[in-house]
Amino acid sequence: MKFRFPAFLMLFSVAITNGCNTDTETADVNAASDPTVLLDSAPETALSLTEVKELYDAEEPTPPEELTLVGKVDAGEFEAFEPGSATFMLSELPDEAHTGGDPEHADNCPFCKRRAANAPKAVVQIIDNAGSVRETRADQLAGLAKGDVVTVSGKATYDADVNTITIQSQKIHVR
Repeated sequence: MKFRFPAFLMLFSVAITNGCNTDTETADVNAASDPTVLLDSAPETALSLTEVKELYDAEEPTPPEELTLVGKVDAGEFEAFEPGSATFMLSELPDEAHTGGDPEHADNCPFCKRRAANAPKAVVQIIDNAGSVRETRADQLAGLAKGDVVTVSGKATYDADVNTITIQSQKIHVR
């Protein structure tokens, strides 16, 4: 299944224009939490979203079908969580070596802003044992919030036309 980013945005636009009230949907985030989707420790050697994109842009070798990536739950000006689905968006993390651990550095640095603007987004789909995307919102299912740093391993694809990685995983790690 190939997930198209414009369809994702259209779904959120329709929800917003139809008066989707996210406050009632997220009022009791832990009500549907499922601890079985959370990993106790982060998988090692996670790649940034930009590094994943570079794997797919490279001529040789063929990028791995399974990979591990890390990003921040954020979809910019859009809602990061898809209603009725365990699907959410990740954005590029600032380069920790460059920022020196200063969380406000990325907001004021032209290099960091350009890097973030050129970085792909990632669509994460939390799937069940049968490979179907779970129907509980990801923020409710895993207790996620905008800004959380998430590491995820799974089957990934990259769509260069919309600069988007799609990854399906049964479990995630939240820092």
